[in-house]
Amino acid sequence: PSMSSDPVSAPAPSSAAPVPPAATSHEVDTALRPLVDGAPKGCNVSGRNWKVRPQKRATTLVTTKYNNRATSWEKRTAQKRVRAAAIEKEAAMKEARRAAAVEKKERRLEQDRRKAENEFKVSMQSAQQMTSNVGLKIKAMSKKQLRQIKKTRMNTRTGVVEFVPAYAK
Repeated sequence: PSMSSDPVSAPAPSSAAPVPPAATSHEVDTALRPLVDGAPKGCNVSGRNWKVRPQKRATTLVTTKYNNRATSWEKRTAQKRVRAAAIEKEAAMKEARRAAAVEKKERRLEQDRRKAENEFKVSMQSAQQMTSNVGLKIKAMSKKQLRQIKKTRMNTRTGVVEFVPAYAK
């Protein structure tokens, strides 16, 4: 009893219907698509799958039951409410940030105004002490002391008289 490897002498399979091979996911996907000119819509007749079908126009869109699902009215209204709440919260955050910036700017201006007023008061007291023999004292000053001499000017931003260097513009 020698076993030969001839396909002719091999026992024939049963006469049952042949079992088709397992379908791939691509074949299942193309089976769901509508047919255009005998081929599934979105697939080239020549089989060149690297040529992408343009998806710009509504008539050429490849729609399946998976990518064309309609959302329910409740879902859409819920999404709209979530979006509106997010926009409202964002606007509130922007307004809070703007208000904080305005308040910070006002506080800075108030500090500058008070500082200038205090500086002016102190220097007026020292200027009253220097009223006699001003010319002689200035002549006797060093360059560093001369740089410290200030003149008064109205600050247009705060509306306060302030001291600035003598040669400032």
